[in-house]
Amino acid sequence: MKGSPPQAARAPGSVTEAADRPALFISHAAPEDNAFTLWLGAKLSAMGYEVWADVLRLRGGDDWQRKLEHALRHRARKMLLVANPRAVDKQGVRNEIQIASDVARNIGDKEFVIPLRLTPFEAPFLIAHAQYIDFQRGWALGLAELLETLDQTYQVPRSATDNSAIWREIQLLHSRAVAATPERLVSNWVAIERLPSRIRYFDFRAGSESLAQARMKDAPWPLVPFRRGFLTFARFHDLQDHFGAHLPLKLEAELCTEGFVESGWTKFDIARWDARNKFSDLARQALEGLFRSKGLKSYRMSGWQQAWWPPVDLAPTTKVAFRWGDIAGLRQIQGVSAKRQMNWHFGVSVAARTAPFRHVRILSRLIFTQDGQKPFDDPAKMHRLRRSFAKTWRNRRWRDMLLAFLHWLADGGDVLSAAVNGDEALVLKLPPVSWMAPVSIPTEADPVEDDDDDPSDDDDIDEYEAEEGFDGPQATGEEEP
Repeated sequence: MKGSPPQAARAPGSVTEAADRPALFISHAAPEDNAFTLWLGAKLSAMGYEVWADVLRLRGGDDWQRKLEHALRHRARKMLLVANPRAVDKQGVRNEIQIASDVARNIGDKEFVIPLRLTPFEAPFLIAHAQYIDFQRGWALGLAELLETLDQTYQVPRSATDNSAIWREIQLLHSRAVAATPERLVSNWVAIERLPSRIRYFDFRAGSESLAQARMKDAPWPLVPFRRGFLTFARFHDLQDHFGAHLPLKLEAELCTEGFVESGWTKFDIARWDARNKFSDLARQALEGLFRSKGLKSYRMSGWQQAWWPPVDLAPTTKVAFRWGDIAGLRQIQGVSAKRQMNWHFGVSVAARTAPFRHVRILSRLIFTQDGQKPFDDPAKMHRLRRSFAKTWRNRRWRDMLLAFLHWLADGGDVLSAAVNGDEALVLKLPPVSWMAPVSIPTEADPVEDDDDDPSDDDDIDEYEAEEGFDGPQATGEEEP
């Protein structure tokens, strides 16, 4: 909890003893927060706490509003407020905060309300003093802090009985039935099919260190600084013209890349984990070199990751068809929002990994421009647009945009080759890694929201598949930016 609130002191003559108030009351209003409330309620119930929330409404005939208010007024030891801007602006939540304020006064507990911060929010006046628990960094981290606070700071009682059955029932009611229909699942992992043959360590025989550092930064091939020189897949003749006579190079040693990745380099005290990190850096540079050679532009995201995206005159503004076997579809990867008077562009960030197998993880990004060429200068504006522009886009859309982007980038082929020297490349196998699940979850029940910025119509995909004679299972994706 932010700050360390003292244990709540009970006012003399309090109308309700703590022992008679064993429950935790979760207050939330927006349906978008149901998933969090169900998750939190189930976790707390499994830990032995009595938990009340409006998602417990099982029977339409029950007067749940009255039961919930009774629980808040007479059984709740603490109210846990699901806090984000959307929730705290709801009148229902504000009503519950008002009731909680009355309860807090009656039982003499100034810390009766515990906000659970999912995103930054402006606290209503009645709880402006309340110390929040941060779930923004991660639900698991927030839960650990909450459990410690409930147990050690507020000593909320727990029961030895298992109260989680009702929460499991509620979760089943909110879930979708599993269908005995196979479904292809498509990841955002692209397998590395071929490595460069050898990695090399070059040292500088002479020249200034500052000049060497500057020339390494703009080297034509991937390299990582090491000791007085650098590691690279490039050969001597690939580099000598770049570094020139003032920075003469010496090849100190070379090793097969396979052995480097699997065992490190004992001769230079490079442990396996360090070798894999260096390989990941070299692979990222090679892929970014590929993006650059294709004409993509870069945009620095938070966390210093680079997003690579096509300007309006580079990639199609119409829908891009993709097909690899039974993975097929049609999706736009850039377009214009007439409503917001701006251009949007699909882009990617990449990270090479060696476990559990060698692959490149591709993160989907959205970049916004006024003219199709230059991203907005204001990082805060870009962040707000990323959160609001695609809020109604579902996983299927993100998956298909990634597949369309990769198909376009590879010119319709089944490999991506990122050059690492004059003769060799790091080769990725397309499409991304996928597998067949024996069951599927129907998506017809997904709510359809009107969105003027929606760049594609799923009916067009169906028409494309019909024209192409496609009758295989549909891919499903899991990644969002």
